[in-house]
Order: sequence, then structure tokens, then C-alpha cells
Amino acid sequence: MAEQEEDFSSLPLPDRFTHKNWKVRKEGYEDAAKIFAETPDESHPAFKPFMLDSGLWRGAVLDSNVAAQQEGVNALCAFLKFGGVQAASR
Repeated sequence: MAEQEEDFSSLPLPDRFTHKNWKVRKEGYEDAAKIFAETPDESHPAFKPFMLDSGLWRGAVLDSNVAAQQEGVNALCAFLKFGGVQAASR
């Protein structure tokens, strides 16, 4: 029988960024990029955890899995693009 995969989408994004499973991290990076693109402005609360902990981005761009790393870089680009000056200056 095929194993049932757990649904980690209910975890907060910062927890998904640091998860031990690369698939969970990859999905977290993808979701973060989508959320950043949909935010009305840079003061949206979605940006706050990523401004407070820059280590999340270090982990994303240095991810050990290349597929997850690519999505991590995409998420960082979306963060910088939609986060405004405050996000880019941290």
C-alpha cells in the first residue's frame, strides 16, 4: 500500500522553512512567494517573520536540496520585490 503523506500546509511558514523534510521546505518556499506576490503592500504581516529572522533566508538560499533551493531563491526574490525598501534593507 502507498504511504499517506502528511499535510504540512497548516504549519506556519517559518516552521516550514526550517523543516527537516526538503519537500515541506520546498512547498513552504513556493507558498511564501505566492503570498508575497498577493500582498497589498509591504506593511502586510506576512513579511514580519522574515524581516525579524534573516536566518530563514540563509537557510533557503543554501538549502541542501537543489529543487528546494531554487524555490527558496524564488521566494527571496519575491520578498525583495514586494517587501519594499524595509524588506530589502535588512
